[in-house]
Amino acid sequence: MDLTNILGALTGNDAVDAISQNLKIDQKQVSSVISSALPFLLGAMQQNAASQAGAASLADALGYHAGNAGNIINNLKAADLTDGGKILSHIFGGNLSSVLNGISKKTGVGSNLVGSILATIAPSLLALLGKGQQSSGTNAAGLESMLGTILGGMSSGGGNSNMGGLGSILGGLGSIFGK
Repeated sequence: MDLTNILGALTGNDAVDAISQNLKIDQKQVSSVISSALPFLLGAMQQNAASQAGAASLADALGYHAGNAGNIINNLKAADLTDGGKILSHIFGGNLSSVLNGISKKTGVGSNLVGSILATIAPSLLALLGKGQQSSGTNAAGLESMLGTILGGMSSGGGNSNMGGLGSILGGLGSIFGK
């Protein structure tokens, strides 16, 4: 399975259903939070990768999680929310509560549930990006550019408009990894 299919599995109906069942919330809320949060997650990772130390730390995290990209649905069903929360703290630092509150206001989903949804997807997102980094041969110094390309694909407006920008993310990842 190529990377765009794996990312599709993270944002697709099966993934949304798994998260919805685990957290006992509506699938539309889960989908709304994921589509609203991905630009924040990727943008914050890009900012972190702008420094040499941040890029090295992110590369280590991606490498650590890359081996878990095999079955995203199972990963989401068995997500370690503590690990996911730590990942979010590393990605957003002191801005985490502001990000959660902002996504909450945008989606109408309570900030605690937003945090749980993001903690559920964070390890899988790192796994997917780590797998992509490995398959493309991107080193730590190239992570900022890689993430920028993904974000550029999102802001270009391409993709399926019914996916809330996720089609653009998929397109951006496909162009990065040559798929």
